[in-house]
Amino acid sequence: MNMNRRQLAVLVAVLCSMVMISCGNRYKEKPFGGLNGRVQKVTVYHLMPEVWHAGSGGTDVMKIITSIYDVYGNEIYSAVQDSAERVQVETESLYEDGVSIRSSQKSGGRTVATLNLISKDKGTLEYNKEMNGRFTRMTVKESSFLRRNKSVVTENGKVTTVSVVKTDRQGYPVKITITDSNQGTKSIQTNRFDENHNIIEKHLYTEYDIDGSHEQSSIIFEYGDMDEHGNWKDCRTYNEFRIPLEVLVREIEYWD
Repeated sequence: MNMNRRQLAVLVAVLCSMVMISCGNRYKEKPFGGLNGRVQKVTVYHLMPEVWHAGSGGTDVMKIITSIYDVYGNEIYSAVQDSAERVQVETESLYEDGVSIRSSQKSGGRTVATLNLISKDKGTLEYNKEMNGRFTRMTVKESSFLRRNKSVVTENGKVTTVSVVKTDRQGYPVKITITDSNQGTKSIQTNRFDENHNIIEKHLYTEYDIDGSHEQSSIIFEYGDMDEHGNWKDCRTYNEFRIPLEVLVREIEYWD
């Protein structure tokens, strides 16, 4: 799938937020990706909706995303595969006391980025970062007040990304704001959850500094069967006009 500049900017912002969440020691994603039970592996098949697949003559699999967790609930491996099950991007991480101390990302089998923790002091983490042969010193500073969690990332002394996560009383993110000075974007994601903490609505808004324009969209989630732990096994997504986007089929393996 080819991405235009704006789609790539949004993806980079999302990846930055994932890096900050995995590195930081204030805001934490729920263990095991927020799923119930001691999850070992999750594989999500992103399928083309029947209305788009009919008569196409090809596979209905658009991509496959896999996550593997250690016994403490840290995501130690993730991969994105295309419709032919070829690995496009994969990430491996090593954790110590819930903090990522080493992480590497591969694309097309080639290592394109690495992070290595060199110091940890209260709410500040410092990493050596290498991306495409370029070395930088990256610092992640975290702070929190009530249910508002803020992460500031600097590279070689320059602020590159500011992320603010507001959670509900149970710790689930209801609003995520990411400002990326490198990409010149500000993205806002607001989430609505059901009583089982499954996301049922996601609203996305992105501003672009280069021309002052913006984009916005909404995704609606509808769930089908649940497994014995209460985790969903299939889900359908729609846009704000009720046009089908994807069919998600999830396979989950547990430690016990």
